[in-house]
Amino acid sequence: MDVLVRNAEGNLSGADKDYAAQKLGRLDRFFHDAKKVEMVHREEKLGRHRVEITVFADHFTVRGEETEETVRAAIDKVAEKLENRLRRLKTRLMKSHRRRGAAVPKGLEEEPLHEDGHEEIDFKERKVFLIKPMSYEEAALQLEMIDHSFFVFRSEGNNSIEVIYKRKDGKYGLLQPEG
Repeated sequence: MDVLVRNAEGNLSGADKDYAAQKLGRLDRFFHDAKKVEMVHREEKLGRHRVEITVFADHFTVRGEETEETVRAAIDKVAEKLENRLRRLKTRLMKSHRRRGAAVPKGLEEEPLHEDGHEEIDFKERKVFLIKPMSYEEAALQLEMIDHSFFVFRSEGNNSIEVIYKRKDGKYGLLQPEG
């Protein structure tokens, strides 16, 4: 598994990069085909360190971020968060395959170390809505009008279903399907 450490400000020491690579390298035990792990480090106000980690494996993308006083503390926290998410993901995949009577895919044969008991997804409500083709500007306007954190729409340009969302920094983000 490749561990890519990106550092926007160039202030991450070699020892911290090695620590991150070692800590993140342990995540590959949850997958059969772990492609890469990407870590982004940013130093924020008051000397706090923000670490974003994205794992690309077995056709899944799992992401986590943490902000702490030290780089290593942030790495530790986000690695623990990702390990818990990956453990839950692996457990859900195994249960899904067993429930359908299908063979468990290669790489998922082993039981996860801990089971958190929250395997069933409980939907509180379901909404049905009409999707019409619209521009990104119109989708952003619709997002503001409904006062939600995201809005699903059909893109005028390529006719695909896309999601526009409001980021923590107040700007917009766009989720576009691939493939």
